[in-house]
Amino acid sequence: MEFSLTGSPATTPLATPGGSNPRQKEQRFRPPVAPSPYEYQQAGSEPSYFPAQPQQQVPPQQQQPQSMDGLSNQMGAMGLGGQPPVTAAPHKKKKDRHAYHHIETPAAAQPLPAAVPGTTSSQFYNTQNAPMPGTAAPYMSQQITPAMSQFPAAASTFAPANPATPMEHAARQGDQLLSAPASSQSGRVDPEQIPSVPRSRDIPARHYQERIYPTMEQHLPPPAVIPFVAFDQGNSSPKFARLTLNNIPSSNEALQTTGLPLGLVLQPLAPLQDGEQPVPVLDFGDVGPPRCRRCRTYINPFMSFRSGGNKFVCNLCTHPNDVPSEYFAPTDPTGIRVDRAQRPELMLGTVDFLVPKEYWTRDPVPLQWLFVIDVSLEASSRGFLDAMCKGILHALYAEDGTNNVPAGVKVGFVTFDREVHFYNLSPGLEQAQMIVMPDIEDPFVPLSQGLFVDPQASKSAITSLLARIPDMFSSVKSPELALLPAVNAALAALKSTGGKIVCSVSSLPTFGPGRLFPRDKNEGR
Repeated sequence: MEFSLTGSPATTPLATPGGSNPRQKEQRFRPPVAPSPYEYQQAGSEPSYFPAQPQQQVPPQQQQPQSMDGLSNQMGAMGLGGQPPVTAAPHKKKKDRHAYHHIETPAAAQPLPAAVPGTTSSQFYNTQNAPMPGTAAPYMSQQITPAMSQFPAAASTFAPANPATPMEHAARQGDQLLSAPASSQSGRVDPEQIPSVPRSRDIPARHYQERIYPTMEQHLPPPAVIPFVAFDQGNSSPKFARLTLNNIPSSNEALQTTGLPLGLVLQPLAPLQDGEQPVPVLDFGDVGPPRCRRCRTYINPFMSFRSGGNKFVCNLCTHPNDVPSEYFAPTDPTGIRVDRAQRPELMLGTVDFLVPKEYWTRDPVPLQWLFVIDVSLEASSRGFLDAMCKGILHALYAEDGTNNVPAGVKVGFVTFDREVHFYNLSPGLEQAQMIVMPDIEDPFVPLSQGLFVDPQASKSAITSLLARIPDMFSSVKSPELALLPAVNAALAALKSTGGKIVCSVSSLPTFGPGRLFPRDKNEGR
């Protein structure tokens, strides 16, 4: 029975069994990724603050074309010592067929081919010629590298090594790089290979002196100790919100294994660098900004709109919410609002909202400053008290008599040594009135009015008080200082309104609650 195939055998799919045409690897779609701003990284690596370590370069193996005849000649020419190779008689297990293969061994005295001018004999080691019998082969006494030949050097017995796959070879090279000590050839430690905190800080610092940090490019945030310029693309800048971990563990068990805290550091009033866009202030009137009805999340760039713009889906709890009529805008075929570019809350990750009174915890009041002044013996004798009073006076009033503080700001004064003294500075008084609070175990505020006053309305009482305080306590010789009761009394005075405390301390507080003791110089020796 005969079979015939139409067409050329070389062009038919049955010409090469097993599929000579290998299947092409499926090309998957990869979305475009923004280029990494980290120039000090190795191309294609993950973003990192550390420079790429120099990798060991492995020389490529010299691939020389070898025919089957050349390989068989080399195998047949191998022998022990200088004796010519012995050809073993072929062992026949079955009767000879009509077609068989017989490999002839080369002659022992076959002449070597002529060398190419400008080359050495080592380049012809893998050719089909074997070394002459009785002569010393220059490559039989040294180790053969993979770049020279794929066969090992001649030994007592011939045992070819198992060839390593490219994956195994790369793994071996990686292990050698990881296990290599950070030392030079002379045996000394190479400082360039030692991890350094200043280097890991200075490298990104130099990088961000000329470049900006994009907040949506999925790069590691710059270190918190370096200045940088951030470009808000929808995520908040690390200046305002920074996670303690750059990668969030997938489970609580993984977080417990790391032993690291997971938290968010917020800094709403972080200072901005030159070139950064100021934080926009948005006012939605009495209704306030749009929020999710379930989790109360504010409107942000990651909320999606659907139903033609009539609903927005919360990005945290996925709850669909109705869009207020005053905030409605249609969407394009891709589901994006047509006024997105004019809405900072949909474009930026950091905005400020002006909210109505229902968001207030208490009525806003002007800022109040409370100066707590040390009048102990140490402060009076060393001139510290006089310098403090003059500094406060120059901070409140300019040389021409105008007010240096913003309108609405109020100030108050408290002095302390072993006791705490409050001062009534009401505008109707010609001079300030001092009230002593001797109970340092349970401090309280003895004044209900007159403690915080407008510096412009009570200018005469304030200037006379600051001028008289150094003389008032120059005759009081109280070396001990009660700091904690004075601070607790100041906090009680600002409890209902809030404010700032400016406190001066000239020596170690050694009296009352929270007292400290001088450290013995000989202790610990």
